[in-house]
Amino acid sequence: MRSLRKKAGNSSGSLRTLILALMFVAALTLLAASAVHAGLLGQIDPFPGAAPPEALLGLVLAIAAVSAFLSWARAWAFAMVATLLALLGTVYGLTVTVPRGGPGDVAYHVSLLAGLIVAAGLLIRQRGLVD
Repeated sequence: MRSLRKKAGNSSGSLRTLILALMFVAALTLLAASAVHAGLLGQIDPFPGAAPPEALLGLVLAIAAVSAFLSWARAWAFAMVATLLALLGTVYGLTVTVPRGGPGDVAYHVSLLAGLIVAAGLLIRQRGLVD
């Protein structure tokens, strides 16, 4: 990783950190949302149908972020696929959430979507940065 930062320069190292941070935050919020919807943190917002896909997306995104952090082989491809999958899942989540009308849920999905769009855009633009 140090050699990558030396080759890429400080600004590229900052972009790499931003990409990884966006992926980790998205993964953690998906896992937290899954726990909330599963009722593991009390009856805050029970929605058992959303818990498994959110947990799966959060787990896949977290593993992809770790693989990119550790610069595993094909980390960029894994990060890209995981981010796009989470993006699609979030768009689907919005189609379910908007009719329910919960402003907190809608705000969460919109902010998650924004973060994932930024992460995907940076991954596309900086293709070799996380390999």
